[in-house]
Parts: sequence; C-alpha cells; structure tokens
Amino acid sequence: MAQESIHVVEHRVAGLFPVVNSFITEGEDLVLIDTGLNDGSGRNIIKMLGTLEHKLSDVDLCIITHAHRDHVGGLKVLKASREPFLVAAHDSEADDVEKATGLEVDLRLIDGQTVGGFTVIYLPGHTLGSIALLQGDTLITGDALNGGGTELKGPNPMFSKDRGLAEASVRSLASFDFDRVLVSHGSGIEKGGKEALMRLIERIGEPESI
Repeated sequence: MAQESIHVVEHRVAGLFPVVNSFITEGEDLVLIDTGLNDGSGRNIIKMLGTLEHKLSDVDLCIITHAHRDHVGGLKVLKASREPFLVAAHDSEADDVEKATGLEVDLRLIDGQTVGGFTVIYLPGHTLGSIALLQGDTLITGDALNGGGTELKGPNPMFSKDRGLAEASVRSLASFDFDRVLVSHGSGIEKGGKEALMRLIERIGEPESI
C-alpha cells in the first residue's frame, strides 16, 4: 500500500478567521474529506490540490463526515467542475447530505467499512449519521471532537442532535488505537491524541443513570 499523506485545507471567513477544515489524503487513493462552507471553499480545495500537483479529476472519492452546511458547502462547485465526482456518506446521513446539497450520494457507508484507505467509525449524536475516519495512527473526527489547544473537546452541544448520544460516541473511541487526531474545528493533536481523548472522557464523566 502506498504511503499516506494527509493535508489540512483550512477554510476562512473573509480570508481572515479559520472556521472549518477539510482534508486531502494522498496515497493509493486521492481522497477528499468534507468540502467546507461555501463555493469559495470548493475553490480553495481546488487550489490546494494544485499546490499538491493534483487536479480535481485526480480525486477518487469525497467522504462527507456529516451534513452540516460547513462540511458540504463546497460540494456543488466541486461536483460542477468534475463529472463524475463520487461522494460518500454514512447510510444514516446520506439523505440529509442530499437534502442539504441537492446532489446524490453515490456510496452509502456503514460502520467498520474500509473505503479510500480509511476505516469508517459510526459516531451518532452530533448528527444521527456522523462518522470519524481511521487510517493507521491518524483519526479524523469530523465534529465528534473539537480542538482545544493541547486538549480535545467534545462536540458542541448547541449544534448536536443528541448530546447524550454524542458523548457516548466520544467514549466509544476509547476502543480504537490512534496517536494523531485531526479535527474539523480548531487545531488537532499531532502526538498523544489517544491520551487526550481519555482525559476528555474523564472530564465528561459517566452517563447519567435513568
């Protein structure tokens, strides 16, 4: 298998304030993960591909972690610039991606599936079909986790469908092995990501008994 390289594509408001990240993975497949806020984000991704000496037509697959606007906003520009442009999302989220974008999801994913060199991890709660993606020692979390300097934060409760379920999904990540954590919002953790997750789980505490 080819050596994988994961590149962060930072999307900013008015070119100033970082809001959300997409990711480009170079390896056996060229994979895009999430598409940012809007049409400008789509163009930003195309520019980054050029910096990496790729064209949009080289992209094998675009994986959407969940259907919120800041993750699917660039999809129309990308899809319009290349046909076919294959899009994947979890089966529980695919309908919402299609509703948000008016575009078809080509591949409906399930928990544990391997696609584009990643293992799909189903993490419902932030949305009902949110996923993370694991490749080697790197975990890409979507909005299941957020960056917080040297620590990790859980999903933002203000924007989460089911806070209790989202926290349960955070706890479930303890069963996976990883070191590097890449998040959509904030800065990721290059080393010690699993330890940071365990500290977060300790801060969250045990689920409330009914």
